Amino acid sequence: MDCTINDSESSKLIAPVSAGIRGGYGTSIANEQIKTNHSDRIKVDPSAEVHSWLMPFFVNIFLACASFSIVMPSLAPYLRQIGAPLSFLPWVVSAYSIGEMIGSATIGLFYEHATKTCQVEGRGPRISLLLCSCLGIIGSAMYAAAGWIEDDTIAQHCVFFGRFVQGTWTGGQQAVEQAYLSAAVHPSTKVECTATLSTCAVLGFVMGPTIGAVFCQIDTTIYGLTFNANNAPGFFILVAVVVMFIQTLSFFDGKDDRTGEFIKENKSTAQKDIAAISECSNTKRPFNTTGVAMSIFVFLVHYYSFAVQETITTPMVIKLYEWSPIEINILFASAGIISLITSFSVRYLSRHVQDQTLLILSIVIGLTGSLLLIDIPQFETVLPVWRFLTGFSLITMAFPVGRNVVLGVFGNILGPVNQGRWMGVIIAVSALPRALGPFLALEALEAVYWRTWLEFGLCSIFFLCAFIGTTETINTLVPYSDFVKSPASGESEISTSPMPSPVLVRRNSVRIRHLKLNSSKEVNIGCTGACLS
Repeated sequence: MDCTINDSESSKLIAPVSAGIRGGYGTSIANEQIKTNHSDRIKVDPSAEVHSWLMPFFVNIFLACASFSIVMPSLAPYLRQIGAPLSFLPWVVSAYSIGEMIGSATIGLFYEHATKTCQVEGRGPRISLLLCSCLGIIGSAMYAAAGWIEDDTIAQHCVFFGRFVQGTWTGGQQAVEQAYLSAAVHPSTKVECTATLSTCAVLGFVMGPTIGAVFCQIDTTIYGLTFNANNAPGFFILVAVVVMFIQTLSFFDGKDDRTGEFIKENKSTAQKDIAAISECSNTKRPFNTTGVAMSIFVFLVHYYSFAVQETITTPMVIKLYEWSPIEINILFASAGIISLITSFSVRYLSRHVQDQTLLILSIVIGLTGSLLLIDIPQFETVLPVWRFLTGFSLITMAFPVGRNVVLGVFGNILGPVNQGRWMGVIIAVSALPRALGPFLALEALEAVYWRTWLEFGLCSIFFLCAFIGTTETINTLVPYSDFVKSPASGESEISTSPMPSPVLVRRNSVRIRHLKLNSSKEVNIGCTGACLS
């Protein structure tokens, strides 16, 4: 059926849209539309984007990452203080990651539901992010107060469940922020914007231990309550989450995600026009299954490599090279600097290099690093230090590149829909290796008497599979608008909208993400714009 509606008819269907076109599926851009010479598609200048939500996100991400890294050095001593055996440590570490999995999946789904159903503009994203902060306050209070509980069993359970709830906070926050970013940012700048936020995350990871070093000097009692180096990080996290809650409530309006916005039918609209749009909406919206699956797999591979590095580096260098704590701290401080430089580099490279090229580059770097970390049985008794440092550095570089690029590509693949549930899924998948890592990675080393060929051989195989899969499916790792025009979508007859984002139809309501009508041209409402409930 012909789904083309002329200007006079569309004006009856669509309410006026505020001045300025939209950069992603939400945020307004302070620039005029620019027409290309070879097409009538509207092209947006990404450099003109103005995002009021960036500063609240910067603060949230920095404090969340600092809160994660400040705990790790003091976690084992804290457990000893409350009478927990050393074997309890990996369970507490895994509890946090399991909380991330559950939090990202459930809160991501909640975000999507709240964004679609809340009638007040921006309320859905705000409620979702504030919910995450509330969970963070509860979990941090449980973790910090465990040192005051006299019963060791209860105290240990407080630490365990406190870290679990903290995990739900950070997992949910990641899902909400990434889904919001995908809705508010122009597709061409998603990788760059993700890298910018990732830079704040790296700064938080680096600053956490520095702040923790200051807290190591605390040892006092106030009103009979002890504050020391073990529970002080918990109170820092509690204060940090309260700050996050207040600044989110004050400065984040949530109005740039318009994936849930709809304009009710105008009762004076001609019924034939409603019928025309309704018939278009009955066409099934194609879904890029291959692109989504491959993105999640590559994300999993990068996080598995990161989890292995995070888990076994300290015991491995102590066992193989007898490094001192100072040398280990220097190693991880250097890793933080490498990650920071890499994140900055991705931010600028994304302006000049295709996302697919950066994605393959991250896999190649990770594969090279993993291969260098494999010791050769029968030829090497101990992995040479220079190969360890080189491989460690390459894997450290591969992770921020892979993470930032995959999230940007993943958001573009999903296209103009609310991405809460899918961002929740991919964040949950990334937490799986960190949940299992404390158990499996050390077992793999101990099984071969601390030789590295088994563990990093597995990492190499995973990276190789990711490389083969990515190169074979590279044509599906494209923005949704390009996918629906390709033979791979199976929807070659579907036309795409010439607007920055499609007009969406939900039930009998017309959803508008961003639209600027041209009085001299017809507005083609393609069936790909149908968003079926």
